[in-house]
Amino acid sequence: MPVFPVRNILLRSVSVLFLTLGATCVIKAQSTLSQNQDGFFGEKMDGFMNMDPDKDSTVVERTVSKDYWQWTIDRNTGLPAEIRPDTLHHSFQNAHLTEGMFGTYSHLGNMGSPRQSRLYFERKPLNDFIFDAPYDFWVKSPEQFRFTDTKSPHMNLTYFKGGNKRTGEEHLKGYFAANFNKKVGIGLDMDYSLGRGRYDSQSTSLFDARLYTYYRGDIYNMHVTVNRDEMKIAENGGIQDVRYITTPEAMAEGRKQFAPEDIPFRLYYNWNNIKHLQGLFAQNITLRADVERTDSIGDTVFTRTEYVEYGKVAHTLEIGSLQKRYINYQMPSGYYEHTFLHNDSIDMMNNFYVTNTVSASLIEGFRKWAFAGLTAFARFDYRQFTMPDTVPGSAASEYRHKYRKGNFSIGGQLEKSQGDNLTFRAGVETVLAGTNIGDITLDGNMELKYPVLGKDARIGASARLSALDSPLFLEKYHSTFAWWDEDFDKEFKTGIGGYIDIEKTGTRLQLDVENVAGYIYLKNEAGKNVNNDGVSQPMYNIKAFQHDGSIQIVSATLQQNFKLGPLHWDNNVTYQISGNRSVIPLPDLNIFSDIYFKFIYYKRLHMEVGANALFFTRYDAPGYCPAVGMYHTQNESFTQKVGGYPLITGYVNCMLRGVRFYVMYYHANDGLMSNRDSFIVPGYPANPGMFKFGLSWTLFD
Repeated sequence: MPVFPVRNILLRSVSVLFLTLGATCVIKAQSTLSQNQDGFFGEKMDGFMNMDPDKDSTVVERTVSKDYWQWTIDRNTGLPAEIRPDTLHHSFQNAHLTEGMFGTYSHLGNMGSPRQSRLYFERKPLNDFIFDAPYDFWVKSPEQFRFTDTKSPHMNLTYFKGGNKRTGEEHLKGYFAANFNKKVGIGLDMDYSLGRGRYDSQSTSLFDARLYTYYRGDIYNMHVTVNRDEMKIAENGGIQDVRYITTPEAMAEGRKQFAPEDIPFRLYYNWNNIKHLQGLFAQNITLRADVERTDSIGDTVFTRTEYVEYGKVAHTLEIGSLQKRYINYQMPSGYYEHTFLHNDSIDMMNNFYVTNTVSASLIEGFRKWAFAGLTAFARFDYRQFTMPDTVPGSAASEYRHKYRKGNFSIGGQLEKSQGDNLTFRAGVETVLAGTNIGDITLDGNMELKYPVLGKDARIGASARLSALDSPLFLEKYHSTFAWWDEDFDKEFKTGIGGYIDIEKTGTRLQLDVENVAGYIYLKNEAGKNVNNDGVSQPMYNIKAFQHDGSIQIVSATLQQNFKLGPLHWDNNVTYQISGNRSVIPLPDLNIFSDIYFKFIYYKRLHMEVGANALFFTRYDAPGYCPAVGMYHTQNESFTQKVGGYPLITGYVNCMLRGVRFYVMYYHANDGLMSNRDSFIVPGYPANPGMFKFGLSWTLFD
């Protein structure tokens, strides 16, 4: 993949940032030492950059406020929902990893490659455009976007880099937020990731840009955001022979190890390209009433009128145009079992949608009897899908077929978010008319706080029930190398869960149980191919199926953190049981363990120095098919088990006056163990060891 000019700008910008930081450190240290010749151990000295020169009494200093708030727009209520800004120092070194903060996601090795969680209850339901699912770390729907209200204009820049210029990875993201006044704000978010790939033909290029503005008045509120996403993923189809990783000395000339770029893969000049153009317009009006209050001063009694907000009426409009295209310039024989189209220029999947939601809400606490907020909403969805199709017996048989769907649904939501002890939420939505008539979703959760050993403990529970039609692209899919037409019944799910979280002991235990009837999934129907070297490899013929029975899934997750002085040991262990491993394959055990020293160096530099390890038990993991761009169950006639291999990473994670930065060595045990089976997805090994670093800096004006 060509190196874009933005990389040079990026590197120069980061260099300037580091030089500026270093110059600041030197200047501050010099001024400090000039006042205190006792060095770092003087009574007046408490840090590297602690003491400033004497202030000039003729200079008027300007105080810059660093207060800001962020929120999203709730899809059902149309109202702002406040969220916590991303400023945490702990585990910042994991923030850019495609495997997630606790290593629970399997992916193809390179940063930004398609992924799927190994934990069943961490997987999100598929939306209509199912191809977004492997990129949930990148794709953000309009209702997930963060608006920012800031007292001072500010900008955040975050930069991650790993490896070298030829095969390394870089990730630059940032946002700018400013307010014209207390009511009007604007902002820009940009996110760019480039993973060139340690192995051949596995590069990734992901770009997201988003503009927003809002008006937050006393009565009327408005939010507008527009975003553009583009993802280009090179597909190498998996390794030609697993022995290049597991036993490289057996492959050629007794070499102990192959350079990553010398290992052959199955596909070249193949890409998946996904594009998004989306917009959100949300508005709401506050309903107020006049309430008379009686007060007295001495013997004088008087009444006064106050405005009390008791409700809101909201309207939310979402519009989007989504596209997925599979591009192949070379295709070896024996990779796909069938070829259904000969004009690959029409091998595109499109989804255009318009969603209108109106809602009316009563505000929690506006009266004594209003112990919770109550919302009723109605929604109309229009969706158009386009995919290839053929006309039997026609000379020009290949064309683009359009499908249209419309649904009218209603729902309600009851939520109590105020108070120190009990909070809860319950919601329901059902389709009254349209293509998916009869769809219903019910869900609810609660949390109770109580003190244990002087700190808060939380106990929570959740329940859910749904009966939903499958997304259209899961029922019908027409492309060059995959083709099916099905008419599935509704998928019925019921589940309950609960947890207890004890802050004092660093313990969190979560249990979840779900029963799925009519589970819909993708499966590889093709057998195996034997290449010219006699090596067996999977062929691909992906189809959708519906299981005709019920499947139960049970999961228990224990998070236990230990602390002894500066030494910390954090553990996250999940045990899972799948009632049908051939339909829903899951590893029995998934472990993430992190041991580190945490301390403050000279009262300013916060540091975490340690190492973490990821391990999961061997199982017949889902495979990945480039033509569909989705994960699927393997064919029983040819399977590859993965797992049983620890992936260890060492790191130094720091924060200095709000600036977060780290250095890590990813996959530090690469080549150091007798077990070299580092495959996380069948056919796709984990990336070799490499140094990585990251920096996040928020600047206020």
